[in-house]
Amino acid sequence: MALKLIWMLFTKAGSLWVSWVRINLIGHRNFWTLNPSYSGSWIWKKLCKLRGLARPFVVCDIGTGQTASFWQDNWTGLGPLIDLTGPNGPQVVGMPLDSLVRDALRGRDWWLSSSRSRNPIISLLKDSLPDAESMVDSLHDDLYLWKPDNHAPSNIFSTARTWTAINPDGVTVPWHKSVWFNDHIPKHAFIAWVVAWNRLHTRDRLRSWGLSISPACVLCNSGLESRNHLFFDCDFSTEVWRYFTSRANLSPPSSFVDCLLWINSASRDGNVALIMKLIFQACIYLIWKERNLRIHSSVSTPPIVTIKAIKLLLRARLDPLSRSQRNANPGFTLLSSWFRIFS
Repeated sequence: MALKLIWMLFTKAGSLWVSWVRINLIGHRNFWTLNPSYSGSWIWKKLCKLRGLARPFVVCDIGTGQTASFWQDNWTGLGPLIDLTGPNGPQVVGMPLDSLVRDALRGRDWWLSSSRSRNPIISLLKDSLPDAESMVDSLHDDLYLWKPDNHAPSNIFSTARTWTAINPDGVTVPWHKSVWFNDHIPKHAFIAWVVAWNRLHTRDRLRSWGLSISPACVLCNSGLESRNHLFFDCDFSTEVWRYFTSRANLSPPSSFVDCLLWINSASRDGNVALIMKLIFQACIYLIWKERNLRIHSSVSTPPIVTIKAIKLLLRARLDPLSRSQRNANPGFTLLSSWFRIFS
């Protein structure tokens, strides 16, 4: 919304507030360079702090050239000319910083066109300026448009396109559907996401940071604790994980990364596929919880306790999901599949 207000400051339309700002806070000054600390409210000063974010998106479709700033506005498609030439540009060219585009004309051409100077700044500007003929005969005023992406500039502000431009999508990882799927348990999915990025504070990582601690796995005491060992090479976690995979007649890979990819298509049965994803994340969550319990409270429980806890969690999660399966036959709901395979 703040970026839209900045763009509206350049358009003819706008609310009474926008019109008031144009007259009382901007006046004859350039919005991009004015100092907001001398006037305006706290909101106005915060809005001015977003100028650097909004500036690349505001482009000017040049008309008569009597509104657009020669140095500060993006009217050539190359960004503000002051950014191309640097702060010495106005002095070298001989055009004040507050010059309008129209001021750069001499007759029907740019006055720089007749310059024979070999100064690199002047040469750069001569190559950057568009054809002046269309502007000389123009009857419409300069028009400010919004351009958040590679599409043509528009006189309509798009919140979605602007958000995407400011927050571009990251690289899609192959395992994202194994973590962020419909009907997941949020806290389980979060821990699975952290484990997928190998960001849990396992002992191998703690030792790599210089901490003097035992490298042994606290669950089995027979291996070195790492992500791949903890999920699911350790005897404790293997017993928990195998309990569920054996009942579903599934043979998962032994490597955690391979298992993470495998779980997304572990079964052709839709119900079993979803249940296995939920089990996978519940195992990760409760195995990590058991590991921390043993470290911080010296209390340990056998794998069967973790298995029972997973079964309770899954039944509680599958019950409302089964009720929402209105078109499913009674024997083919998620809960029916659960009791048929895992009870």
